[in-house]
Amino acid sequence: MKNIYITTVLGPDRPDIMKSLAIVTRGRGGEWLTSKVMKLDGQFTAMMKVTIEQEVEGKLKAELEEKFKDLTFIYAEAASDKEKPLETINLVVECKDRSGLTKDINSIISGNELQVDRMDFDRYEVSGIGVAVFSAKLSISVPEGTDKETIAEYFEEMPDDVRVKLV
Repeated sequence: MKNIYITTVLGPDRPDIMKSLAIVTRGRGGEWLTSKVMKLDGQFTAMMKVTIEQEVEGKLKAELEEKFKDLTFIYAEAASDKEKPLETINLVVECKDRSGLTKDINSIISGNELQVDRMDFDRYEVSGIGVAVFSAKLSISVPEGTDKETIAEYFEEMPDDVRVKLV
């Protein structure tokens, strides 16, 4: 019987690290159903949804941890397929930069129990007017049928002339 679980890997980045992890996984008969990778300042984090025969799951985990001692591995049970179907809403939040914007966005997310799939924040100067602009790109999973405009309105209620665009 096959088992499905989530592996989170973090540590120092190096060339071909994902390829090396994949080779070990395939060597034990495992497969990544999906994966996401993020790299920042010489570090990386990856999440993989792994499927593998139940009787070799422990051997795969042990081999990964033995071969990649400089990496941290965290394992979690995969979500049940019986859970309510989700859809993704992508939006961009932009406004004049100010202190506390990231905190405000995180408060909206947690206060409305939104599930974040991806969140990227950027700050940049607008030449000619001497103002810094804040931009947040969000991918949020919500139950199917959720009104996208309502989700956008949560963010539009922030102070300071916030512009929200559904993409």
